[in-house]
Amino acid sequence: MVVIAVAGGLGDLGHLITNALLETGKHEVYVMSRKTVEDDTGRISPLTGERYFPVIQTDYSSEDRLSEHLTEHHIQVVICAFIMDNDSVSDAQLRLIRAAEKSPCVRRFIPTEFNVEYDSGDDILPYPKKRFHRLARRELEDKTRTLEYAYVYPGMFMDYFGLPRVESVLRPLCFFVDPAHVQAVLPTGAGEAKMSMTFTTDFARYLALALDLESWPRVLSTATSTVTLNELVRLAEKNLGRPLNVRYQPLEALLQHTGVDLPANLQIAAERWTERGGLEQLRALIADLEASVALGAYDLTQLTGHMDLVKTFDGKAPEPKRIEDLLEEAWGSRFLQSS
Repeated sequence: MVVIAVAGGLGDLGHLITNALLETGKHEVYVMSRKTVEDDTGRISPLTGERYFPVIQTDYSSEDRLSEHLTEHHIQVVICAFIMDNDSVSDAQLRLIRAAEKSPCVRRFIPTEFNVEYDSGDDILPYPKKRFHRLARRELEDKTRTLEYAYVYPGMFMDYFGLPRVESVLRPLCFFVDPAHVQAVLPTGAGEAKMSMTFTTDFARYLALALDLESWPRVLSTATSTVTLNELVRLAEKNLGRPLNVRYQPLEALLQHTGVDLPANLQIAAERWTERGGLEQLRALIADLEASVALGAYDLTQLTGHMDLVKTFDGKAPEPKRIEDLLEEAWGSRFLQSS
């Protein structure tokens, strides 16, 4: 039972993490946010039995002020759940790490990671924004002395393969298979590349359970399914009851961001990405992630020296969602009935 602050806890993934922590009924949980929250009636602390107000409003501009916030609220664990895609957000996390190090009460820190091994080279993980995560790693590894920290690897978030037909905090993106349009595009020669995955709700639950561990290894993993790209295609076909139109493109096209656009991504770009760079930016993101899968970055079965939280908490958490379950839920009989 500890006092926890989730930085970015009002965001999509941050909100899910916050809810998972609250569901344990063990912790006093705060969210740190730039947003102003009105009409907050507060929560009852399971630690003290008293009412507390769970939103710590901050703009992340002052390291000293952040440290004061953490100390004033007796925060023991900080979990960062930012969307790590620009220098401003990266700087905010670095200031938060330094503030946690300064605070006399903070003992543990989880940085925004929630993917795969960001220290991999471009030959494995050709993802430019990994530089932001590396900056946080170097801050924790080289400059902190009192904080225990860990990196959490869910692999790919499984939700993407069921959107928009499964409930999820994620916004739609389409990788490799486009069941709604009965299509797939795979990198040439990469059909046996493996991809490890976790559904977001399961990821958040395992992260919450990890707070019960007496100590953390450097890496915690939560992957509940690992399939090859060929297996992913076969599972989609099984649930659709018909073959996908499978095309292939060279890995080099992905690396150069000139790959084939799945129809679903054309729709997503037009409807949701007009203020985020449009199709060009969406295509670049999809290409970087698909190339990383093809090159092996998302195969968490190759990890060593880590703790598999799925095995560690087997029987202590709800049965996690597997990729077979998700594809059946999204694209099985219910999809056929509505097509």
